[in-house]
Amino acid sequence: MRAVGVIRYGGPEALEQVELPTPEAGAGQVRVRVQAAAVNPADVMLRDGSLADWYAGQEPPFIPGMDIAGVIDQVGTDVSDLHLGQQVVGIVDNHGQVGGYSDYVVLPAASVTAAPAGATLAEAASFLMPALTARTALDLLDLPRGATVLV
Repeated sequence: MRAVGVIRYGGPEALEQVELPTPEAGAGQVRVRVQAAAVNPADVMLRDGSLADWYAGQEPPFIPGMDIAGVIDQVGTDVSDLHLGQQVVGIVDNHGQVGGYSDYVVLPAASVTAAPAGATLAEAASFLMPALTARTALDLLDLPRGATVLV
C-alpha cells in the first residue's frame, strides 16, 4: 500500500511516498480505507524531528497522521458495532510505520466512530482531535455545574 512517510527529518520536503504491506484487521479491529487525514502539530513535530526520541530504535519510514476519515473495508472478529462500508473517523496511535497518511490503517474498534452526518470525509477528519483536546481540557478544569468558559 502507499503511504507518505518520513525517512529523514526535515521540512515538508522530507515527506515522501513509500510502499508498506497492507495491514489486516485482527480481533477487535477494523481496517479503514483512508479518504482524508488531518495535519496536527504532532505530525509536523514527527516530520521535523522534534519527536525523534519517541522513535529511537525504530526503523523509518515513520508515518504521520493521527486523525483519519474513511470507509471500513475489513472488520475483524469481535467487532459488532461497526460494519463494512461504514463512513468513519478514527484516532491513530501513530507510532513507527502506522499512521493515517496511508491508503489503509488498522485501528482498534474503540478508536473508531461513525463520521458526523452531513460532513464530508475531509471535514470529518479534522474534528476528532480538537474535540478530544477540548474535552480533556474541560475534564482537567473540573468546573462546577453552570460555570462559563470563554474560548
